[in-house]
Amino acid sequence: MGEPIDQDVDVETILASGMTTPSRRGWKGTIAVDMDDVLCQTNATIVHMHNELFDTQPPLTLDDFKNYLYWMNRGWGTPEETVGMVAKLYQGGLYMRAPPVEGAKEGLGRLKELGYNLIIITARSENQRTGTEDWIAEYLPDIFDEIHFTGAFQHLEPTREEKEGHVARKAVVSHHKRSKAEIIHTTSSLFLIDDSSENAYDVATSTYPHELPTKVLLFGDYPWNAIVHDPSQRTQIEAMTYHEKQEKGLLEEYEQLREKRIKEGWLPRGVERVADWTRVVEWVERFDKTRDV
Repeated sequence: MGEPIDQDVDVETILASGMTTPSRRGWKGTIAVDMDDVLCQTNATIVHMHNELFDTQPPLTLDDFKNYLYWMNRGWGTPEETVGMVAKLYQGGLYMRAPPVEGAKEGLGRLKELGYNLIIITARSENQRTGTEDWIAEYLPDIFDEIHFTGAFQHLEPTREEKEGHVARKAVVSHHKRSKAEIIHTTSSLFLIDDSSENAYDVATSTYPHELPTKVLLFGDYPWNAIVHDPSQRTQIEAMTYHEKQEKGLLEEYEQLREKRIKEGWLPRGVERVADWTRVVEWVERFDKTRDV
């Protein structure tokens, strides 16, 4: 059982310029939404840029992204090498090159029509903030009430107003890394929409006093979320990097284990899969009707 989170410790709220009311009174509650591969096609863009920059053979495909940690997949090298490769992707304009996920804008609009506040909870950190806000201003302005960055920030600035509209009503940052489960708790969000199986497990299994576990909609039919791991059941081979498995001749054994896990289809209580934004809207509409009964 987790301990209550003091919302005033090491947290700063930065209001967007000219915005004095961060949320709308009388709405039905808050829905938390992840950023990468829920709102924008980050990994598909990375595949394209990776092949441009690094000439991996055979060329990388989205099917190679079997783990959210890139160095666990083909084409990346050691964790240290991966950091350098990812830096080159950022330098190449990764964020603004990523198109929106199909149906995201329309789906988010429908959730707002139903009367819900929408917030983003992203694991992006300080050096990614500018690109994040630029992308939202370009593709999804005037939709979100808050953006929560879970990484540590050293230089804090208000969200900028763009000619297209506000990036968000406020940005919330902290001086220490927080989990998405903590932010779900502090914002009293009803549920989370996220493509990460790791986040889904963490949020769905985290509870706080007087609270039930939070529902998670595990978004997308992606190879990296095909399996939700119970950490207590993770094997040694599943903890190895791609190169470690390759060097030890364990790639085939790993693939067999992976297929077994996928067929089992285990999900923790409170996690449901939604293939796309159409399914998200359908799920929320059903949820909304049960609340009105």
